[in-house]
Order: sequence, then C-alpha cells, then structure tokens
Amino acid sequence: MKNTLMTAMLTATILATSGCGEGLRGQSRSIEIGGLLIRNRTARPLYDIKLKVERTGTVVSCNFIVAGGNFSTEFPLRRYQGNSVWVSWQQNGQNFATGEMYAEIPNDLDIGLPAAAVVVIQDSGVAMVQLEQ
Repeated sequence: MKNTLMTAMLTATILATSGCGEGLRGQSRSIEIGGLLIRNRTARPLYDIKLKVERTGTVVSCNFIVAGGNFSTEFPLRRYQGNSVWVSWQQNGQNFATGEMYAEIPNDLDIGLPAAAVVVIQDSGVAMVQLEQ
C-alpha cells in the first residue's frame, strides 16, 4: 500500500510537470495541479488499475477500487503540461484499456486555483481524463 501511494505521487508529479517545451497541446492557458484521482463509476469493483504517462513511461498502479469508490493522492503544486496518459484495468474477469487520452483545461476552470487530474472509469470499458477543482 505504501509503495502504491509513493508510486502514485511520483507519477502524478511527472504527469503534472513533464514536458520540456512542448506545452499544452496548443492551449495558451496554464494551471497548477496538486493531485490525482481515479474514480470508479461502475457497479462493480476494479482490479489492477494502471495509469501510464506516455511521455515518461511512468506507471501508477492501484490493486483495487470498490464499486463507486475512488483512489486519490496529493502532491506539491506543479504546472500541468498536458501529457497523454493510458489507463488499463480488470473488471469481471475482463481486461480493459484506453487509447491515448489528454486532459484539456476547461474554459470554466479558475486558473488561479489548483486543480486535480481525474480519471473516471465508467461501464462498458469506457474511461476519460479531465481536470477538476
């Protein structure tokens, strides 16, 4: 459990800060993030959840999230760089994986306040990543 938390903190920091000069995929707005949240929005538990930051190859893993539950971690504020992520998990004996995903900065986010990177896993193997305050 301690290793999972440490790995999550490291990966979230890398998700937030990696990216020498590439910027936010054409976005001119910048925001700081200080956390990572993975939400299970299904009626069944998730197992072996992995989030991979494409640019760095760093992986966050979580063994189990109850139905309707969350996994979260916080870290020191970092400038969000817009790196792509891939997410995989098991549910009901099936393996699921996303393709490359990006979290865009929503127009209604207050760039003066910190945000969290949020992965939402839904039914039928659907997942998305977003930024929330």
